[in-house]
Amino acid sequence: MNLGGESTEVQATSAIAATDASLTYSFYPDAAPNPYIEAARRLPEVQTVLWFARFPVIRFHKEGPDAIVEISDLRFPQMRPDRPSSFTYRVHFASDQTVLSQGWVKPK
Repeated sequence: MNLGGESTEVQATSAIAATDASLTYSFYPDAAPNPYIEAARRLPEVQTVLWFARFPVIRFHKEGPDAIVEISDLRFPQMRPDRPSSFTYRVHFASDQTVLSQGWVKPK
């Protein structure tokens, strides 16, 4: 398998060539580095989550003046659009980077 080329060029080879179909893959970028993400990375609980996660993705967004950092493991995809993916850890920061809450995201 060669993932080095353009996304339209990614192809798998096998001993059984059933079709000439290309593989599709998705890119899940991490959020751009910022002080909130760095503060989250220093938390012992987040370090444990990052140790466990094989394919971690870090997301960041603001909710009013507060900041939210979420860490998900792509091994556990989002199964339904109305629920978070399994093993998503959220850290809720105030604007001065104090932790307001942290923990596993639970389905509503």
